[in-house]
Amino acid sequence: MSSMLWAVAAAVATPASPTAEDLLERARSFYSLGDETAQVCPEATGDEIVVCGPQVDPDRYRVPSPTDQGRTDDGIPRAPNVSGLPDCSRATCVRVGKQPRQVNLIDLDAIPEAPPGSDADKIAKGEMAAP
Repeated sequence: MSSMLWAVAAAVATPASPTAEDLLERARSFYSLGDETAQVCPEATGDEIVVCGPQVDPDRYRVPSPTDQGRTDDGIPRAPNVSGLPDCSRATCVRVGKQPRQVNLIDLDAIPEAPPGSDADKIAKGEMAAP
């Protein structure tokens, strides 16, 4: 009976799995630029050029860097690593790929024609099966 109570308690305590629509809406709200249509641009008068755009917090899209805190291993400021891959200077990295092997180039025009009556000539004409 106690295992049944634990199962019911776990089911109540565990939130329901989000649906695909929930996940899509969460991604849209996270990656969207916000409501850009809310700001109304004034009309240009005469030969005037009006430039306007949404006011966006520039720190919203900023990626933290160790240089921000003044911490660098060698004193040289570096751009932040945004690839999501481990930093190979600090961790053991597996190199992916290598230079492909050299392709053998064959000049087919340099190959002489098969002499008449030879096995190669008979195979080319279909008179003999290839070995």
